[in-house]
Amino acid sequence: MGQKLFSRDRLFSEKALVVYFIVLKLVLCLFPFEYGYFRDELYYIALSDNLDFGYVDVPPIVPFLLAVVRRLLGTSFFSLHLLPALSGALVVWIASLIVKKMGGGFNALLLTLVCVTVAPIYICWESVYSYDAFDKLWWTLALYFMVLLLTTDDGKYWISFGIVAGLGLLTKISILFLGFGLVVALLATKSRKYFLSRHIWLGGMIAFLLFSPYLLWQLKEGLPALEYYTAYASGKTAAVTPAEFIKNQAVVMNPLAFPIWLTGLGYFIFSKKGKTFRVFGYAYLVILILCIYLQVKFYLPAPFYTVLFAGGAVSIERLAERRRFRWLRKVPAVLILLLGLASVPFVRPVLPVEILMKYSGRGVYMGVKGERHRLGRLHQHFADRFGWEVMAKNIGRVYHTLSKEEQAKACVLTGNYGQAGAVWLFGQAHHLPKPICGHLQYYLWGPKGYSGQVVIAIGIDEHTLKDHFKSVQLLYTHVCLLALRYERYLGIYVCKEPKKPLEDMWPEFKHMD
Repeated sequence: MGQKLFSRDRLFSEKALVVYFIVLKLVLCLFPFEYGYFRDELYYIALSDNLDFGYVDVPPIVPFLLAVVRRLLGTSFFSLHLLPALSGALVVWIASLIVKKMGGGFNALLLTLVCVTVAPIYICWESVYSYDAFDKLWWTLALYFMVLLLTTDDGKYWISFGIVAGLGLLTKISILFLGFGLVVALLATKSRKYFLSRHIWLGGMIAFLLFSPYLLWQLKEGLPALEYYTAYASGKTAAVTPAEFIKNQAVVMNPLAFPIWLTGLGYFIFSKKGKTFRVFGYAYLVILILCIYLQVKFYLPAPFYTVLFAGGAVSIERLAERRRFRWLRKVPAVLILLLGLASVPFVRPVLPVEILMKYSGRGVYMGVKGERHRLGRLHQHFADRFGWEVMAKNIGRVYHTLSKEEQAKACVLTGNYGQAGAVWLFGQAHHLPKPICGHLQYYLWGPKGYSGQVVIAIGIDEHTLKDHFKSVQLLYTHVCLLALRYERYLGIYVCKEPKKPLEDMWPEFKHMD
């Protein structure tokens, strides 16, 4: 019985291969070592404490899921990172379905799973709580239903596509890029026939209905998302040339995997055997051009590579049937796996920070920059994990220098959502009130009835504070040398004698970048 259970055929079957890579994905993403909560995680924790149909910059699903997880498992690194890791494991499984539906065998499956499992940007997303991991899941699932549609010609898959698209829109509206790319690609190929089917329109209606609560919330609040995206694009996203944008794609997806997805692109567009899936080739080019033109962050098209990896793997597997190309059966997969594993410390906490700083400057990922902030020895993805708990402690020190009467009416005003998130999560241990902030969703939550008679401010420059208060006193300087440059030294001020009520000055603290 044991011999049958652990027979060679079972251990090296396609099903076993999928299980191995799912387990590997979970291990890579749930590795129990962290530097601290990431800035965005602090923000999502605050959002999950204030559930709504929408937020300035985030649709409702991701905060809702976090609220459920925190209710069941508490607020810990494991609980925060469990769902992103599971979504990554699901993507590995869906990718295996895609490559099999495209006609791939064992070697194509192996190559696809390697590329999807150890892609650096995927590991980065799936080891932190953010909407990117879930966004990738919806993209991949939508692409899978497109594969089923193209291989079976069954229009009913548009219904499934619509459901996934609607859930994707409630997660991150960047899935609109996928929708636009596919629409253009369908119109450019014989697949335009699907626009004559009622199913595609029904699927679109379902997506719109699922998205409508968030859309109505945005309309009710005056479309703050438009203000956010405009400010973000003009003031925060790092501008890159088209060549740099494409280079970044190769780097974050694993440099050695570049020939795989490039082969997949060629397979879809030029190969007769791949013509069934030509829509994917055209859609990728449309999305890529649109991303470059709009100067979005380099990682926006990353979820699309799951299908490009599958197409490339199928094409390479067929090429490897020739005697002189047999080395392609295993060698590319092994090399990509080794480089992917070696890249893990550069995309998620694995090494002690002292060792990371010693070697991080030599990593190719240090040259990939999504925002305009000046970086130090640590990439932003790491730097934004340090100093938050100490910051709350230091604000608490200042708070406890106030008299009991002053504490009763004092508020904590921060400059950005990271600082506010630190006080939100860690401030309770120091008896701090919940923070107020003019950044993103915190702005809509307002000054919470505080008069402004006593304000503890951090992350706001002294000149701005003096414009609003007659008395501004620096009581402490928070220092975190591992943080981003603009947050290494932050003055903690006590402000009194407001020149006007805090409610009236509130719009002057607003920023939506």
